[in-house]
Order: sequence, then structure tokens, then C-alpha cells
Amino acid sequence: MLKTVRNIIRQSNKIVFLTGLGSIVECGGRDLWASDIFYSIEKKYHMCPEQLLSAGEFSSRKERFYEFYKKEVISYLPHPDETYEIMKSVEEQGNLESVISFNIFGLEKLAGIENLVEVAGSVYNNYCPKCLKTFDVDYLLSSRSIPYCDECKKALRPNLRLLGERVDNDLYTQAAIHCFNADTIIVLGADLGSSKIQYVTGHYKGSNLILLSKEEKYGDRFADYTFYGNIKDNMKKLFV
Repeated sequence: MLKTVRNIIRQSNKIVFLTGLGSIVECGGRDLWASDIFYSIEKKYHMCPEQLLSAGEFSSRKERFYEFYKKEVISYLPHPDETYEIMKSVEEQGNLESVISFNIFGLEKLAGIENLVEVAGSVYNNYCPKCLKTFDVDYLLSSRSIPYCDECKKALRPNLRLLGERVDNDLYTQAAIHCFNADTIIVLGADLGSSKIQYVTGHYKGSNLILLSKEEKYGDRFADYTFYGNIKDNMKKLFV
């Protein structure tokens, strides 16, 4: 199967990469839904990660929202590994249709990838809802409690889709169009059974849906080819 998929990739001119949580964890990011971390968060905050990252929490309890967000999310920023370097090299070779990120950690941009759709937003984008001035993630981390705009004194807003908010239809439409145009889709550490991923990959008309995943999931049945184990290692087997 490895030889077959390598040949598919070699003949592909419009590759779409879809990055999920698994690729983030390999780069040093945290899986807030891993049983041990999930339990420690519930014990500490008496709420689960979904509730703490919700629009309701941000609107009504900003101090607790930012306590959690700064201590448990942006204090553990991952860095791009060879997986992202390989994706960048595919872009430089002219064979990239797009990278579609379902993560919030902006590793694609940190790796220099330009053709990118961040459907969930990015921790590196923060703004004042009044004057729209932007602030980097270090500004949030250095604030004592709630980070405020240095001009308007309004509480800043991470540019993320929080639980309870509508998805950005424009971003999902862009992602679906890229999948429609693709000759090959490579999914990195994401659950193909997720309704959001099903929506964008559902527009793909080809038969080269390749999944790289740490472990088996029920949604893997939607893939045409599946490789289990370390994502970085499998990327190198397929591309290097």
C-alpha cells in the first residue's frame, strides 16, 4: 500500500492537507480531551473544556474564561515539526491546493504555509471588539487577568469560534471548494467521522482520501487508504 500511495502523491497536482488534533499533539500541544487532562481541568475549574471555551463563558465570566485560556491553552503552544515542513515543501513545489486547519494553534502559518484556511481561528489572532486593534498572544499572556485593549480599555477577544457560536460559513465554503478541486486529500490526525470534517470532505469526488492517524477510530472507514502510527514518520515515508 505504501508504494501505491507514494505513486498517487507523486502524480497529484492538487493536494489538500487537513490537519487535526493528532498533528498538534505530536508537535507538543495538549489534548484537552485526553482523559487525564480532562479530569484535572474538571477538578480544578468544576467545568469541562467545552464549557470553559464557550461563548457564554466569555460573555458572562471573562475572568474565569481567561484564567483557563491562559493557563491551560496558550501556555502550551506547540511548534511546527517535520510534518509541517513537508507540507510547506509541497506548496513550494506547486502541488498544494490548500491546507485546511481544524486547529487553533496556527502551526501552518508558523511553518510559512500561505494557502491556508483556518476554519476554527487561531490563538495568534486577538482583537478589540470596539476599535478592532489586534494583539499578539504574548500580550494576552502578560496581562494580569483579563487582557484589555490599551486604547479602548475593552476586553480583548480571541479570534476563535467558541462553543455555542455559529461556524463561519465562508470559511467552510472555501474549505469545501478546495476539497472539491483536490485530486488527493491527506488527513492528519483528524476524525473523519466528525460532522464538520464530513461536510468539507463530502465535496471530494476522488478516490484518494488518505488518513494518517495515531490510532484507529470508527470514522476511519471513510478513508481510501489509512496509515497508523506516528504522523511525522508516516509523512516522511510518503514524501521523502
